[in-house]
Amino acid sequence: MAGNIGWVFDRTDELLERLQHAPGEEARQELASTADGPPPSRWSLRGVRATFPWLKDYTLSGVWRLLRRHGLHIRSAHVRQHSPDPEYVTKLEHLLACLRDAAAHPGQVVLVFLDEMGYYRWPKEGQTWAAAAPEPPPLADRAGPNNKQWRVIGALNALTGRLDYLDGYIIGREKLIVFYRQLVAAYPDARRIYAVQDNWSIHRHPEVQAALSNLPQIEVVWLPTYAP
Repeated sequence: MAGNIGWVFDRTDELLERLQHAPGEEARQELASTADGPPPSRWSLRGVRATFPWLKDYTLSGVWRLLRRHGLHIRSAHVRQHSPDPEYVTKLEHLLACLRDAAAHPGQVVLVFLDEMGYYRWPKEGQTWAAAAPEPPPLADRAGPNNKQWRVIGALNALTGRLDYLDGYIIGREKLIVFYRQLVAAYPDARRIYAVQDNWSIHRHPEVQAALSNLPQIEVVWLPTYAP
């Protein structure tokens, strides 16, 4: 096998290209539990050896060492989140074009990622080490009984990292309109402010859209629905 090392390395592209796809018929014949069983869903050393005829005389240890020499290792896959939006690609391309516009015209063009969130005033009680019963349980120290939920709307500048925000007990269409005006005041020299945001119903409310018509600097950039 040592005499064939140079010849084997000439097949690097073949290895890389094939291993990017699922195992096929050769691996099925080698690993299926029955004659008509399905092919394996993942690559194994036996499946690799069966797929490439030039590896048929290799031991499994030899296949492993060959893959290592090619820089191929066992790696965990990443979950690909799925958006059902039929305009996903179009919206993504538009977002990228807006980012390029902001990068090419700093100061004149601004792109912010806008979103809302809610939080509680006091932290939730957690577990800790303490004496066993019948000792009294530890007490969570809170500065008062008011643990109501609070909300905030913020806009993160994609180019500079600047964060503008507005908080309140309720974040609805009125607060959103106020925040849009706050953004215009925050960037007085910008001829265009791209506001990238999700598809929350408040964002599309008629009153909000009417207010935006009086703020020509702001252009809403919609994210695909259920975008990760």
